[in-house]
Amino acid sequence: MMEDAIEEKKEGCIIHIRVKIGGRRRFPAGYDEWRKRIELEIDEEPVKGKANRAIIKFLAEFFGVSEDDVELIYGEKSKDKGILIKRSKTYILSKLK
Repeated sequence: MMEDAIEEKKEGCIIHIRVKIGGRRRFPAGYDEWRKRIELEIDEEPVKGKANRAIIKFLAEFFGVSEDDVELIYGEKSKDKGILIKRSKTYILSKLK
């Protein structure tokens, strides 16, 4: 269940994602049950933090929040990342449906 990839914290929710570099931007692009991660496709190459910045901007737009409410918690140089969205789990799940 996609819900397993969302961890509620007092400041918001950490969404555990797995990034795939592709020709377009798509979220959710699938769910990896084994890793318990929501897949995200991004069209930006992972060079000098460009992909991370693109992910933050894209997720802020997707969830309808400001970029200040989206934070990379871990996985700066990895395909597996934790992204903090400063909103409730209910809010996040409603946007994912």
